[in-house]
Formats: sequence, C-alpha cells, structure tokens
Amino acid sequence: MMRRDTSNSFCRILLDVFEAHGVREAVASPGSRNTPLLISLASREGINTLMVADERNAAFVALGMAMVNRRPVILTCTSGTALYNYAPAIAEAFYQHIPLIVITADRPFQWIDQYDSQTLHQPGALDKIVKKSFDIPVMKEGDIEVEWYVNRIANEAYNRAMDGICGPVHINIQLAPPLEETCDIEPSVPRIIRTLSPEPRFSPRMLSEITERMAGRRILVVAGYMPPNAGLNKSLILFSRIPGVSMATETLSNLHLPDNLCAIDTLLSTLTPEEKLGLRPDLVIQIGGAPVSRMLKDFCRSIPDLEVWTLGDTELGADCMQGLTTHIQIPPTVFFSAMGARLKHFYRKESPSPEVEGYSKLWTELRYKSSDAKSRFVDMQNWSELTAFRHILNQLPDKYNLFLSNGTAVRYAQLFTERLPHASFSNRGVSGIEGTTATAVGASMAYSGPTLLISGDMSFAYAPEALGIMNIPESFRIIVINNKGGGIFRFIKSTRNLDCVESHFCADPHAPVRAIAESHGFRYFHVSSQNELESTLPIFFSNGPKALMEIVVPEHSSAQVLIEYMRAGRRQESSTDQ
Repeated sequence: MMRRDTSNSFCRILLDVFEAHGVREAVASPGSRNTPLLISLASREGINTLMVADERNAAFVALGMAMVNRRPVILTCTSGTALYNYAPAIAEAFYQHIPLIVITADRPFQWIDQYDSQTLHQPGALDKIVKKSFDIPVMKEGDIEVEWYVNRIANEAYNRAMDGICGPVHINIQLAPPLEETCDIEPSVPRIIRTLSPEPRFSPRMLSEITERMAGRRILVVAGYMPPNAGLNKSLILFSRIPGVSMATETLSNLHLPDNLCAIDTLLSTLTPEEKLGLRPDLVIQIGGAPVSRMLKDFCRSIPDLEVWTLGDTELGADCMQGLTTHIQIPPTVFFSAMGARLKHFYRKESPSPEVEGYSKLWTELRYKSSDAKSRFVDMQNWSELTAFRHILNQLPDKYNLFLSNGTAVRYAQLFTERLPHASFSNRGVSGIEGTTATAVGASMAYSGPTLLISGDMSFAYAPEALGIMNIPESFRIIVINNKGGGIFRFIKSTRNLDCVESHFCADPHAPVRAIAESHGFRYFHVSSQNELESTLPIFFSNGPKALMEIVVPEHSSAQVLIEYMRAGRRQESSTDQ
C-alpha cells in the first residue's frame, strides 16, 4: 500500500532500518532543516512520535522512555545549537548505558563558518558521550552504492546502541534544499544486519579458578543503580545464602532481597570503628552503576589491600572503590547463578571457618540494631523532611514506579527501604539536577502503571515547562518538597557552616508551584504538617487525573534533623559523616 513520505531517500532509509529493527518510539522537536525527518516520521504508523518543542526537555523525555523500557528511542532535532541542548541527557544516557539513537539534521559542510544561520560544527559534537558518531554528507540520491552506505550506517548505529553495554549513538545528516518535497512510496523490507552473540558461560577451567579464589573468603556484593532484573534478583537471593556472603544494595539497584539489605547508610552511620573493622570483607564484587552512598564508598576505600571484582555490566576500567583487581566479562545473572551453585557444593565438602560462617550473621545483627535505633529516633521527631519522606515511602502503593530527583530526595530514599516500590529510577549516571522532571515524564509514558516523581523545589524549578508536554499519563504524580532551595547544602559538611550558604548555595528559587501545576492541568495539593500529609496521601494516590503535591517543610530544622539522624544510634562518636 502506497504512503506519502519524504523525497529524501536517506531519511527514509534510516527510519526504514530502525523501524525494521523494532524501534517504536521517537521524540522530535520542530525545525526547518529536519523537515525531511519529520515528514518521514509522520508517515509511519509503526513509530509513535512525540513532539517536544524544547530540545533539552525532548532529550530527557527520550531518556526516561528508554530508561524504563530498555529499548532504543529515536531523538531528532534541527541544525545549529539544538544539538548542544541534547548534551546533558546524552551524557546521562551514556553513563547509565541507555540506548538512544540521536539523529541531528545539519546543513551542508561547505557552509560551516560562513555566517550562514544555524550552522556550526556538528559532526562529532557528542563524541565523548556516545558509543559512536556517524556523519552522512550530502550525496547523490539514487546511487545504489550510496544507499548501501546509508543502510549500513543505520544498521551499525542500531547494533552499536544495543550491543554489549548499551548506550547512545549519534547520526549527523547533512540536508540540502529542497527539504519539503514528498512522494508516494511503496513500502519495502530494508536490509537488516543483526548481531548474534553466543550465550555467555564459564569454561570449566574458569569455574574452578574463580571458585578457588572465592572459597573461604568474606564476600560483600555492592549493587549500585541498575534496571529491574528478575533473573538477577533470583540468583542473588540464592547467592546471599552462601556462607561468608553479605549484600550492600541500594534503592536504585531495583533488587528486592530479604532482610532489608538496602539500608546501607542507616547501618554505616551507626557503627563504631571497631564494628566497621569486623564488617570488612576480603572481596567486594561490584555490580551496577556508581553507588549513591558516600559512606559505602568511603567504607570500601578505607580497607587496605581490598580486592574488588567487576562483572560484564561494568566498563572495563571502572574502579570506583579504588581496589579493582579483576574484571570478569560475564553478566551478573550468569556469574551469581554459576558461582552460587559451585560455592554451595564446596561448603558441603569443606566447612567454612567461624570467621566466614559468622560474617553475614554479623551484618544482619548490626542492621537490625541500627534500624531499630534509627526508627526510634524518627518517632521522636517533629515535622521535617525526614518524617515526611518516611511516611511517603512507607505509604507508596506497590504498583508505582518511583523517580527520584538528585540532591536530598535520592538520599532520603536510601534511608526508608522497608517497602520498596515496583521500580526506582534517577538520573544518577552523572547526577545532574536539570532534567529530572522531563525524564520522569518520559518514564511515566513508558510504564503501563502509575509513576511518582519526588523532587525538591530547586530541581523542579529548572524546567517546569516539561509539565506541558503532550500525552502525560493521568496516572502521573509529583511530590515537590519545598525546603526553600537546595536543602542538601544545609546538610553536607563542605557548605553547611558557610555564611553565604543561603544566598549562594541554597538559592531559594521561589517557584510558584501551585500556579505551575494548575496551569498545566494538574490537581494541586498543599501540605505543611504530618497530619495533613497522612490525610492527603490516600486521596493523592487514588485514581484520578494527574496530580502534584507541594510539601512545605522547615528548611533549617529539617537539615539539622538529618544531621542528627546520621549520628543517631552511634555507640561511640565516629568521624565519618556523609
């Protein structure tokens, strides 16, 4: 059946290939130079295109979509500075290993530096934050070899985005007038290049070698941010039952393991130096992205001669704990399944030493002690950020996806982990603050259930226009914690005692949260006490149109309560501070 499409065969070839590979989502921004790309996207029923005028927000929306569904999303814009607005979101995608296919329209190369409008150096502009860059110059259309070249680039770009550790790729395409011409096209099946990888597995020799290196040692598995993975979750539950094994996971690791293994800051903030010494592992196996917890990183970095292993989900040279000795190019699910079975068999034949046998038990005992002490502390507090977060996270319905802004929100979520949400996300690849709202909007579009964004007022003030993006699901919910600026600067040691902390760091944005919410069709709720929060949350979470709740907390006492929380339960004052 004929369809009306762009006359530019190169744009058609690119989108034909991506559609054939299964790409179903695109985020595009209006422009002139990208006219052929927009025409071609509009002609396709197989690709759902969301139009977002601002390129920075568009890139973060695409990031949120791909973050949740783990499938590539096309992102396309016009020429000029539009491309550079993509950089923050592309950097986040690169470090979080999120597949994005970035297609930027460009003007012919001969016009660069010739004072022609919207013309600057675009090829390779994102080289340091993409897996690979491609540039398609203006060439003669209809030439079989040239069309083979464009087809090959499209296939390679898709395969690069998805092969091994995923990530963004960039295609810059130079387009010359006429841009608006269309023609009738008979759809055809493009040439598709697929990559086939053998199932990863251990050789018998490697199994024996690694078993020998792990047996009889105290092992700590550290899990940073990662997407939900039922297979990994199952294999880690079994692996955690091996003698000498303990886990230090985080909310963003999306692992649902027994014994509340996520509350790592709650534990480490209560320990004496002697207790920390007793919890020192012989071996750390690190999976996922960088941990949020500064305490966990400092704990591991302080251990002399610590041996750290990373697995196939981690870049080869990543050494966050400053003790990397071994990188094993095996996916974590395969590794923990295989080594769990091997170590279980080993300990049937050879009993573990008392030091190894009691290692995980010691972690568990200290976890319960610290959790009880912290819980008693929170029970005694007046209205603050801490009490608000505990109530929100404990009342969050199971079916919700949770998106956390950077700053204090993602850190508070590390403290209250008795009830973990369906899945948790945050822009922790490079931990930028500016794209939180737009990324959460994209994430809500990619999930069939409801999504809650918890944001500080500073983060929310960066790009409130993201709430005006089309097709935001009615099940989307936002909580804005209004603590009059960047509350984290009232907490961290490096800034909290500075005379200029309020004027130059916290910098109250005075965001008109209610006006922003209502102008974009969100139901608005205002809360300023514990009783109001308890009575409002059930209504806020109930079925109904999209909604925003502004929670006003006392800014200075909230920071002081968090400082005291980190000290609560210590049996001996320690110098460690987050």
